[in-house]
Amino acid sequence: MKKISLVIAFAAAIVLAGCNGNKQTKNGSETDSTDVFVEQQIKAGMNMHLDSLTELWLRLKPSSFYSTTQDGKIILSQDEKKVKPEYLFNPEELASKLETMSYKYRALAVYAVDKEVAKLYDMKDVYTPAIKKLAAELNDPSLKFIDDNSEKMEYTELNSQAYKIAEENGRANRYWEVAASSIIEQIYLIANNQDKFLANFTDKDAEDMTYRTILLCESFQDLAEYHPDLANLNNVILPLEKLDALTVDKLREQLTELKADIEKSRAQLFE
Repeated sequence: MKKISLVIAFAAAIVLAGCNGNKQTKNGSETDSTDVFVEQQIKAGMNMHLDSLTELWLRLKPSSFYSTTQDGKIILSQDEKKVKPEYLFNPEELASKLETMSYKYRALAVYAVDKEVAKLYDMKDVYTPAIKKLAAELNDPSLKFIDDNSEKMEYTELNSQAYKIAEENGRANRYWEVAASSIIEQIYLIANNQDKFLANFTDKDAEDMTYRTILLCESFQDLAEYHPDLANLNNVILPLEKLDALTVDKLREQLTELKADIEKSRAQLFE
């Protein structure tokens, strides 16, 4: 799958190359001025790029992972339910690591994903209390908006409004952090049980999942330039850029090949 908005990136590269090519003939003051101009142009290009990616992201329908778990497409036998997944996060064990706002947002995202899998296996719901506790600690208006309107609004409209509220409150970066953590956890869970989680996937679902990953990878490359606290997550998600499958068969193949990278990315969420 081709990258998004390559024209913008290419234009920024031309500006940079053109300015660098003239540096040798300028004095110190002019060089400083040129550096500032170049930096401004690159930042402007990145902002345009991120705006474009955000617009594309907000148009997406619910993740294919959720459509298979929440809509009852995945059915486990009683024998299958007896073998509980040991790879889900344990909120009690993870609690001591959630020392920063960043980690709390990430935990919120992975708990929401793990909660759906726990339901399939009739496991005790340890995630809802943990999610409520984190939401109270974060006191994020966009999270409250989602909680109040999730059953009243269409998904894409809810998503767009929540992002707008996050942006107004200076938390747009956290929105992307939640998105990245969620997709990493979804991919990790699917990689651990392909037979069940991909059983109802279509080729379109496979393409949708890899498309989300590419959007996130490109967004974090931009975000990390301005927000050092997100640089870690940029490094975490970057290996997943190798996922570019357009069919279920290809997605199975890539998940198998990249399983070690996926496990490493997931482990690094709270490091």
